[in-house]
Amino acid sequence: MSWQRGRRFAAARFIGAFAIVTVVAVGCSDDNASGPTTVVTLVAAECAAQQPSLRVDLVGQAVEAVETQLGGPQQYFEINATSLLVNLFVAIDDGTKVRPFVFLQGELSSTEPETAQGNTFAADALEFDPQKVTSCVADELPSSTASAFEIIAGPDGAVSYSLVVDSPAGGQLVVAVSGVGRVLSVDPV
Repeated sequence: MSWQRGRRFAAARFIGAFAIVTVVAVGCSDDNASGPTTVVTLVAAECAAQQPSLRVDLVGQAVEAVETQLGGPQQYFEINATSLLVNLFVAIDDGTKVRPFVFLQGELSSTEPETAQGNTFAADALEFDPQKVTSCVADELPSSTASAFEIIAGPDGAVSYSLVVDSPAGGQLVVAVSGVGRVLSVDPV
């Protein structure tokens, strides 16, 4: 997983939002009645806390390790977690370069910086529940396998969360989720 791959699909993630819609027909009284009124209610299922299959639980430790090594708060282009490790793409040289870090088994390693551009975020923008952020997708797509959890920078230091999911039929989906795992949209890759 590279930060460029994540950035390529970031703009398309919010197409085709998922929601359960309940339509209720309500009868009106004769006072102002011109017929039944339709009320549309969006119902979002609560995601149950569970042990994640991806190492989203290590994102905080990985950020702390990077910021300790670099001497303070950093700006990130992307952070992603797989079933084994956390990748962090740190903005350096005023955001003109990215320095990739890997956090694996409590150890931090890095490679040489590369040219970069794009939005960045600070660690204080991260607001997700590691026990819930992948759980709705796991429940709703039980025969699929999540291969990565991505945190992508948006405008003004905002972040978006998504899961890359491998389908048993052979394709991949990018599923945008909220910080508590609610499915926001799905995009084929």
